[in-house]
Amino acid sequence: MPESFDLLDREPISFGGNPAFFCGQDVLVTGAAGTIGSALVRALRTAGVSVCGVDRRSADEVDSQGDLCDAAFLRGVLAGHSVIFHAAALKHVDRAELDPDLAWRINRDLVRDICDARQLGSRLLFVSTDKAAFPLGVMGQSKREAEGIVQGNGEQGPALVVRFPNILGSSDSVLPIWANQMSSDQPLTLTDPEATRWFLTESEAIDLLLAVCARGESGGIHVPQLGDSVSMADLLHRFLASHQRPDHPVKITGLRPGEKQHEVLFEHPPGRPSKISGVGLDQVDSEA
Repeated sequence: MPESFDLLDREPISFGGNPAFFCGQDVLVTGAAGTIGSALVRALRTAGVSVCGVDRRSADEVDSQGDLCDAAFLRGVLAGHSVIFHAAALKHVDRAELDPDLAWRINRDLVRDICDARQLGSRLLFVSTDKAAFPLGVMGQSKREAEGIVQGNGEQGPALVVRFPNILGSSDSVLPIWANQMSSDQPLTLTDPEATRWFLTESEAIDLLLAVCARGESGGIHVPQLGDSVSMADLLHRFLASHQRPDHPVKITGLRPGEKQHEVLFEHPPGRPSKISGVGLDQVDSEA
């Protein structure tokens, strides 16, 4: 789905990432069939970087297909890689609530396994979520614990966390859902008109990943400083206006289990300064 900053009512953000920084290194990207993982693999390949994409699913960006939760497969794909972008996750709040055991296995335990098995001196970047800040549901709680695991893994090599907001237009996110509903002449669903969310576009997210992995602080939780959150009602109205369908019917469905009405990026905004423009380092409370 094309990016549209008009829907976010802001200008594009640059974090200064450069895929060429990783030339000469052997890079591993997990979750390479997903929106972010596949885009990251493409960006690195275009820059001439040696990159291996791994996922359970098949895709052009996937070089090694298998289950990372299988210990032998995990050891095999980690071997020889000096940089690891760990983007694989169970990302949907409602699915995590329905299958919490799977969510904990993928979102926390797999992160611990990667930390234990990666080669000494390798650089690890873990992709977390804004739902880990003051976590409410299983997804946020599992990601929050994973953040702590990565923060404590610095003796193995640089270990960094980046906390993502929602990615505008990513697979199974609100924009493609609305587009499919509109094309089928169905009401557009909105959980809560008062809800607010944070968004990056796909290109901004890749830029952020590259910048944090190259110049971030080991042990730090890197969080984009995005100004004001986005009203979901406003996002819906802009979407309808962009399709010249301002009167298309809307159905309010209510928040699902584990969802917050208002998500946050930081627990202590705007965070400590980092080396990356537009990124702060969050200080989390150990008892959370």
